[in-house]
Amino acid sequence: MSILANALRPYWTTALNEVTGNVEKGVGGWLSDEDFQIYAPVRSSHFGIQLAESGPYLEALAADINRTAAAAFESIGQAGRSDVFPRSTAWILIKSYYAAFFAAHALMRMLGTSFINIDGLQASSLNKIARLYGYSQEEVTAGNFTAEFNGGSREVLWNRVDSNTGGVHEKFWAIFRQFIDGLSRDLLKSKTGVRADNQLVSAKLIELVGNLCYDSCPKGTWLSYVRNRVNYKHQYGAWYPYRGQRPSFLVEERRIGNWCSDPLALDLASHGDRTLLRFQETCGFIVSCCRILALDMADRCPTGRSFHTYGWLAIARIRQQRGGP
Repeated sequence: MSILANALRPYWTTALNEVTGNVEKGVGGWLSDEDFQIYAPVRSSHFGIQLAESGPYLEALAADINRTAAAAFESIGQAGRSDVFPRSTAWILIKSYYAAFFAAHALMRMLGTSFINIDGLQASSLNKIARLYGYSQEEVTAGNFTAEFNGGSREVLWNRVDSNTGGVHEKFWAIFRQFIDGLSRDLLKSKTGVRADNQLVSAKLIELVGNLCYDSCPKGTWLSYVRNRVNYKHQYGAWYPYRGQRPSFLVEERRIGNWCSDPLALDLASHGDRTLLRFQETCGFIVSCCRILALDMADRCPTGRSFHTYGWLAIARIRQQRGGP
């Protein structure tokens, strides 16, 4: 198993690897079921939810992981070169971006933190339970939140995401950058695992943070920055008539299979001004990390069939049956 998988295993969401079966209801649906308790004052910006048992929440989290991980691998599986337009790389880049976006969501959830949009009905359920337990201090309104699960106390801590950080993609990447930065620092302080391996993985995550913040994107939104310029402004020569394309441009297309590699083998740092090569390697690294962690978690399901069997592993089986990697 990958050194990265070994180093990150202690950071798994507690008992998530024990979830089995084809779970379909995500955290949003779980909130609407109102099967939780609130024992502290609720503020619109942050609040805590207590669980009588962790199982239903973990199953909902697993459903969201399957949904986003499957979308990641389906997206990267379609990011191939066109025989009709062999010089076109726009959709390769866009699909690679979305694969990384979905994989980053799944990766964070496997490691204990979710980025979740609470809609109006789910906010109403939260406010209803807060009033029932006498802790409705402020009304929770719809919006984007992070949710951190504490398995020891069976509590989910929610914090509203700053509304001044741009659109939903920019908000997410800013949170993801903070999460990866914190994970890198935690690895250096860790007393578990092999210290040299922890240092190696920490250094690789620092390289990832550097790429997320590349080209004057200090909040970590660089992947979204490039995607927007390809998708909406038709830059980088990715669309016909492919003006401004350098001779080395088409090598970016060859990087679409890098997500099948060990993430530590991918080069994140030595691309100079080759923007699209840096972009493709960074997207592949995030998808590769998601793949490695999900494989490790599925292998360590103590009984039954891991929930991963019905998510990205199902996509992997389809790809293999049809000749894909």
